[in-house]
Amino acid sequence: MSAEIMEKAGELAEAIAESDELVAMREAELVMNGDPAAAKIIGEFQKKQKHVYDTQMRGEELTDEDQKSIEEIEGRMHGNTAIKAYIEASENFEHLMRSINLIIARGISGDGGCGCGSDCGPDCGTDCGPSCGCN
Repeated sequence: MSAEIMEKAGELAEAIAESDELVAMREAELVMNGDPAAAKIIGEFQKKQKHVYDTQMRGEELTDEDQKSIEEIEGRMHGNTAIKAYIEASENFEHLMRSINLIIARGISGDGGCGCGSDCGPDCGTDCGPSCGCN
């Protein structure tokens, strides 16, 4: 492996670790994990996820009651400010990672990347759009 590539990978990893998106996600996770109401909702959601998985593995369909229960838990998740903040921060971090991966993939394929850099947004380069992961 090229030492230069490994060095740049380390620099990228450091930049990602220091990114506002990751910092915000980690902070939101701490707040969420410290919220007893959020912890209860997440526990219920995980239990329901396991039930859904087990049901599907048995080849069975979810009941209307299961569907309503899932929707009710999801509604409570989105209604809890700590969970909602974590979900938003997590989505922002995932967007950053998708953009980075796309830029790398385009660079490898010879397309040269989308020109977004780290400030992906409405004023990106002319090649940006939904396929770029920017918008």
